[in-house]
Order: sequence, then C-alpha cells, then structure tokens
Amino acid sequence: MMHRRGMGIIVLVGSLVILSEKVTWAQVGPERSAAMKQTVERVKAFAERMPESARSMLSSGALNLINLAERWDRIEPYLRQMRPASRPSDRPTVPPDVEEALAGRILSPKQVSNPAIDVLSSRFAGFTQSETSTAWCGNNVVIGFNDSGSYLETYFSLAGLSFNGVARSTNKGRSFTDLGFLNPGPVVTDFLAGDPVVACSDPNTFYYASLFDRGATSDISVSKSIDGGAIFGNPISAVSKSIATHFLDKEWIAVDPTSPNRLFVTYTDFDLSGAVCGFNAGDPILRTAIELVRSVDGGVSWGPPVVISEVCDLAGVQGSQVAVGPGGEVYVAWEAFAASGASEIDIRKSTDNGSTFGPLVKVNDMICAGSCARLQGNFRSSEFPTLAVDRSGTSTNGYVYIAWNDGRNLTVPDFWVGAYGYTDILFSRSTDGGATWLPPVRVNDNPEPLSSGLGTDQYQPGIAVDKAGKIGVCFYDRRRDPSNFLIDWECASSKNAGISWKNKKITKTNFPAVPSQDLLLNSRYMGDYDGLASDFTKTNSGFIGAWGDNSLGNPDIKAGKF
Repeated sequence: MMHRRGMGIIVLVGSLVILSEKVTWAQVGPERSAAMKQTVERVKAFAERMPESARSMLSSGALNLINLAERWDRIEPYLRQMRPASRPSDRPTVPPDVEEALAGRILSPKQVSNPAIDVLSSRFAGFTQSETSTAWCGNNVVIGFNDSGSYLETYFSLAGLSFNGVARSTNKGRSFTDLGFLNPGPVVTDFLAGDPVVACSDPNTFYYASLFDRGATSDISVSKSIDGGAIFGNPISAVSKSIATHFLDKEWIAVDPTSPNRLFVTYTDFDLSGAVCGFNAGDPILRTAIELVRSVDGGVSWGPPVVISEVCDLAGVQGSQVAVGPGGEVYVAWEAFAASGASEIDIRKSTDNGSTFGPLVKVNDMICAGSCARLQGNFRSSEFPTLAVDRSGTSTNGYVYIAWNDGRNLTVPDFWVGAYGYTDILFSRSTDGGATWLPPVRVNDNPEPLSSGLGTDQYQPGIAVDKAGKIGVCFYDRRRDPSNFLIDWECASSKNAGISWKNKKITKTNFPAVPSQDLLLNSRYMGDYDGLASDFTKTNSGFIGAWGDNSLGNPDIKAGKF
C-alpha cells in the first residue's frame, strides 16, 4: 500500500484508515467543528482547574493540546478558509548514504521528515516536527515524532485527528521514508495528541504509544504494526479516564523480552477527582500519580492501572519511563517534586511481571536546568530521567542505567532570572537490580567553566544498551558555541558500564534554538525528550536515534547511527 500525505478523505480498509481524495470544508466542517468544540471545551475546563504549579509539570504534548484549546476560537476560522496546497502524492525516500566514517563508524545524519512541504499550508501554522522516539528490530527502524502538519492534514478528513508523524527505514537506518501521519482511526472525535513513544518485539511487530483524547475521556493509546512499521492499525486505548476529573500525560512503553506479547505502559495521571487527596474549601486537591498498565496479548487488551507513586497538592511526580530487564524484571523511573521545590529521581522494580512493585528507591537528587523553567533561547526544558537495562548476557547483564540533564556543576548569577544552571548530562548505574545507585558521573567531556567563567548546556539525553553491553547516550550540545546558542546533537559511548565516556559529534552543522514558530504549539515548545534505540532483537550492534534539527530554520527530524 502507498502512503500519501495530501489532504483528503480517510477511507476504511479492513480495520485501517487510509488517505484518499481531497474533501472540502462543506463535507467535513460541521461534524469536525462540533467534535472539536466539545473536545476543546473539556480540555479548557480541566486546565482552568489545575494549579499553576501543576501546569508547569505537564509535557510539551499536553501543553500543545491546552494551547490549541485556549486559542481554538481564533484558530478555527482560519481552518475554515484554508485550502490545501498541491503536494507530492508520494513521500520521497531519501537516497541512502552507505559510506561510514572510518572513526567510530558514524553514519552521516539522515533526513527523516520531509521538509519540502512544511510551509505549503500556512506560513505561520506550518509543520513542526520534534520530540522523537526510535525503535529498532533487525533491518527495520521506526521513528515516531510530534508533527503539527499531521493535525492540519487529518483535519480535512472524515476520520480522527493526528498530531503524530511516523517514518520508517528498512535498511538499518541508512535511509528513511516519511510515511505521514499516524493512523488516528475512523472516529471523528478521536485525537492522537502527540508525545510519541515507539517499541518493537521483532522485525515485523512495532508499537506506537501516544496521548489520546476521545472527547469525553483522556486516554493513552497504543497502535500496532505487524508489517515492520509500514502500516499501523487503529489506536487502542490502553487506559481511559474521564476528562472531567483526569488528564493523562507523558506515557512510555516497553516490551518484555522474555514474553514479547507482554507490554507495559506508564503515564502520569493529573487527578482532580478528590477521591484520593480530598478537598480544600470544596475544591479538589490535585493528585499526581505515576501509573502502569499491562497487556499480555500484544496490545489487544489492557489490565487495570497499578499505582507506582502518588502525591497530593504542591508535590508532584512526572516523566516516567519503563524498561524491562533480561529476566522480565520491570523498572519504572520518574522525577519526583517536593512542595519545597526540590526534586529527585526515584525508581521501583517489579519481579512478578508488573503485578506488584517493591519499595521506592531514590536514585539521586536532581538540580534543575537553566532557569528551572527554560533554557537560554527561551524554550522550556525538563530534567526527566531516561532509563535502560543491560540485556547483553555479558558481565554487565542486568545492570540498570539512568541518565539526565542536571544544573549542579555550574550555576552563575543572572540579572533576569536570578541564577542560571548550565546543564551537564549525568549518569548513574545500579549493579544490584536497582537497590542501590553509584554517585553520578558526567557524560559530556567538554571542559568547563570557560575562560569567561560561564558554561554551555548539554541537555535532553536518550539512553540505550546494545548487544555487547556498550552504553550509548545522545543529547543536545552547545559546547562549540561559547555564547551558548548554537546546538549540535552529540553522542557518547561507554564500554565499561559508564565509568568513562567517549563523545562524538553527529550533526554536520549546528543550529539555533527555534521556538514559537508554529501557532498550533505552545510558544516555548521545542520538545521534552528524544529517544535512543539499540536493536531489540540483539542482531545488530550500535545505536540509532533521532532529533529535532533547526538547520533549515524550522524543526525537522534527522536521524543518526553510531
């Protein structure tokens, strides 16, 4: 089947929806308008009840959804008038570049999303791609990413809406084809709202998790492909709660290597029901909780939520990741915020396939990045941990690794925000199944402070472990610009369980921060995370990851292999 990225009707083929000919506002407008009106009113109503401290914890995907809801009365009139530009009927495949650099076996960066159509629909609501997740099984690689263009494309359809893009490689990451938007299913009130996370269990079977708004409910969805990522079926709700009292956010997905049909999804529940935390003067006290749901049949059905951590009022939890060890051990790590403003990384472990979890273990304190709200360039950033478990079968088998960006090493006064913490990538490991953790080491090897006494930012890491037990960590890096504006994508590797690291630049040219380019997005949006993948099947060594690249002036997705 050929995927197309023009505006048009979505037709049903079996259980899938596929793009066909163009339609007009008269054909889709009334039903789409009514559905979106219900959705945005419910989202706005929940957002208005959230404390400001809680809104700051929301993911970029969630903030984009709230931004869309709050500005909907101004945005919809423009959508009514929009006429889709002519587009290439088929997405081009980027020509492969098979020459590997002699040092480090670094493949030159590959274009993942197609930049040729980014501003065809609008110069101000053009396509923004960022916040990537990568899954690799054998020859096949799938990259999911937030894509505001997908929203515009699916808006003129007779099916659901999608804010999610997807791209695929069939040659181990040497080239990628942009497949357009992730299939949102046939229901007009359904909205795949971003925060993509992808995983795979074999070269044919890939899973794509997303925020999923269904009008009256806030959901986390999982879409499944059985043909190596070429086609994804309709999204299935892994968990669903009333949007009147719950907002689900920041999901993650993992596959159990000992039982590939067993899947785990974690997420944050922003809960204003008052059922757990009670009420204050009649108003519900906010509960934030990290929860986990499990499927044992490859995503067809999902069990009830298991609470991993929950806190009330001004404290909070957010940014969970789930990973599965070589014996089926399930680990969940997240960031915990105290009412005082301090934060830390916590983790819990399950030895019974996610049914119950052991005691909470503190990994380390977490010192906020930049101004504690955003980085230089005026875009938001977070300190959420990234998690991986060694399944190599070597001497490090079962080791648990966590990386995060942290501002503890160099903080300078700043007349505008008071103080600025230049961020480093920190790494900690556990050799006893997550029970104890070694002091963190610095992954980025650039010397600081600079002669000026200032520094540069390294932020937003992704982590993976390959079949030989080699650890990879990739991140955004400003070391080559003493003014701390221009950004590269850097990768570091360790062959000794994280004791020492070798850094390698992946981008050919660096690029500036480019927030506030897209009217559909939160003005400080540049994504919360980028994932890194090793081959889940342990057939190939090394790593593949993707990042949001602003070299062309607006964010596009590129990928690198090392």
